[in-house]
Amino acid sequence: MTETTTQDNSLSVIELFPQDEDWSLQTMRLLAQVAVGGSDLFECARTAARIGDSTDTEVWQREWSRTAKETAAAGEQAIADGHITTGRRALFRSMSYWRHSEFFLSSDDPRRDEAYTQGTQNFQRAAELTDGLIERIHVPFEGITMDGYIVRPDNSGKKRPTVLFLGGADSWAEELYFLGGTEFPSRDMNVVMVDTPGRGSSLRFKKLYSRPDYEVPVKAILDHLAETRDEVDMDRIGLAGVSFGGYYAPRAAAFEPRVKAVAAWCGTWSILTDFYEFYPPLQEQLQWLSGSKDDAEAREKLAKFSFDGVAETINVPVYVMHGTDDIIMDIEGARKFVDALTVDDVTVDIYDGAGSLHCSYDYLAVAAARLTDWFADRI
Repeated sequence: MTETTTQDNSLSVIELFPQDEDWSLQTMRLLAQVAVGGSDLFECARTAARIGDSTDTEVWQREWSRTAKETAAAGEQAIADGHITTGRRALFRSMSYWRHSEFFLSSDDPRRDEAYTQGTQNFQRAAELTDGLIERIHVPFEGITMDGYIVRPDNSGKKRPTVLFLGGADSWAEELYFLGGTEFPSRDMNVVMVDTPGRGSSLRFKKLYSRPDYEVPVKAILDHLAETRDEVDMDRIGLAGVSFGGYYAPRAAAFEPRVKAVAAWCGTWSILTDFYEFYPPLQEQLQWLSGSKDDAEAREKLAKFSFDGVAETINVPVYVMHGTDDIIMDIEGARKFVDALTVDDVTVDIYDGAGSLHCSYDYLAVAAARLTDWFADRI
């Protein structure tokens, strides 16, 4: 096993909202995407200035959705004027602001559907302007479809290694493009991002709730890729999961033989103890995505999301990344998971200082590069 611990005493949290730790942390998630076009530093700063020292989630939603609308309008005007690149980039950023605007709303707030619909439509409009590099896909699954995207380095049709990138408890498939999704094509790999059970359109509009046997939806996606995508080399399939996806991906890899390497961007042992109980602010979200009517039902369902008896069966290279100051997912769960692995090729990156936050938002350029380099070396 290879384990690396980074130590850096530099500032970890950028407190655009010193009045609320969660507001600041989630906005760092947005700021982390600046380098790859998911947001703009000064659009974020101007929005934060309008919010000021408020602690009202209504103000939060109003101002971030305002920025989303204004950015999209500027993008559409640029496209109308023939400035396609400018317009595409603005529409991409608008998606991120819409996602950010809904984050602290209750799961049954109708504005969540509005934000999701407007944000994803803007992303899809931008994707249509990438000359086919980002293409929508629809995966048949249990009588419905799981919707998503395949992103390729070019349109040559070359058969390439491909990584299926799974999001967490609140990420959209579209957001994954800016949380590392751009890095795979930069290293001559395809990346696939799909609204799997408990996420995105599958949760919101199709009532497809999360499930512990995540190898089932992953199998459906890989079957679809094998049947429809000539540019996917099915002998070189990687699987990565971020946040809650740190359960989804290794769980699926334990049972899906086509996966040749797996990464947990945030490790875990038990979703119930390491996530649900460890970070109560996300309990409502986890109840929603698990299809639970209350806390008791959520606990019963989430107790099944565990690596007990599973971790030791994983027989492909494993990469685990976690931060020591992660307040959302307990690092002790990641350590327990690593200790239970029996495969020889295990790489662990523990970030202490820079990168120590949840999903290493404060070190994203480095963390995402290390993740994708690891896959490039193995598939």
